Amino acid sequence: MPSPSRRQQRAITIRSDHELARLALLTRDGRSQMQVIEEVLDRMPLPKPLSDKQERRAHIEAILAKVPKRTYRHHGVDRCGTVR
Repeated sequence: MPSPSRRQQRAITIRSDHELARLALLTRDGRSQMQVIEEVLDRMPLPKPLSDKQERRAHIEAILAKVPKRTYRHHGVDRCGTVR
């Protein structure tokens, strides 16, 4: 698929000086910045499609299992409402 002419391409802003320097190193062999970026993006794995409801729920529950649990007591009353 031919790429659009340079005037029709959208501009990409690189905010990091470090990444801009790396891109300059990668383009020393004559490739354009866009060619380098496209090659890198082509090598990246695509994100997994959304899984079914049970898998998402299991993932959320696994995250919640790591969250510390707290018990709340107010004036001698436990969580079930029993007065001590």
